[in-house]
Amino acid sequence: MIQIILVLIGAFIIFILSTLSGGGASLLLMPLVAVVVGVKAVAPVMTISIGMSSTSKVFFFWRDIDWKLFMWLFPSTIIGSIIGARMFAELSSDYLQILIGLLLVSTVMQFKKKDKPSKFRIKAWHFAPMGLGVSFLSGLIGGVGPLMNSAYLSYGISKESLLGTRSANAILLHLTKIISYAYLGYVNGEVLKYGIMIGVVSMSAIYVGKLILGKMSDELFRKIVVASMVVSGVLMLWQNKEFIAELIYRA
Repeated sequence: MIQIILVLIGAFIIFILSTLSGGGASLLLMPLVAVVVGVKAVAPVMTISIGMSSTSKVFFFWRDIDWKLFMWLFPSTIIGSIIGARMFAELSSDYLQILIGLLLVSTVMQFKKKDKPSKFRIKAWHFAPMGLGVSFLSGLIGGVGPLMNSAYLSYGISKESLLGTRSANAILLHLTKIISYAYLGYVNGEVLKYGIMIGVVSMSAIYVGKLILGKMSDELFRKIVVASMVVSGVLMLWQNKEFIAELIYRA
């Protein structure tokens, strides 16, 4: 019981930070959820809880959603998440997690480029192929953190619009994933219980995060987003440290 309470307190803090950093709760939640349900149930439990948290974000940031981006993401999110969930039980995700971790860590270079105009401008249609890849990876390994946040920032939307649009797409993503996991037999009573418990905690945490976000400047938000991506990447690499050590030993 004490273990569960500590996990819920940790989840509350994580979802406040997630609101302030544009996402990334999945990577921080992975080790907490694994403690109470085991590694194999992590992906479906997080899918339920993060789906619920995304619903509350959409409620709070409904007026800021960029529906043009959402429509570009819509079909690719469904297709990618179904394929990823289908391959969830068949492929080793270790290599993918390491690659994603390295990509997230590499975003630290954004701090050095912030005063230089980018030669490449992100357009709305670019989110369709990016969404396909990210939703596939999310279905396969359970969560990829704020992997697309760089694209959202480069597109030039506000902090409220980033959270609203990203969350609207996340509802679609996680709904498709949970249906796929259930069809494949990975959703049981325990998964539902813990997923809903963490989801309820997340919804109250997001309200607190929204209050703090309203007092935050866009520049500070951008810095926190990039920093959270780097931290998420480091955490993902740390969680796979044994596999990385094994690869180095083989080399």
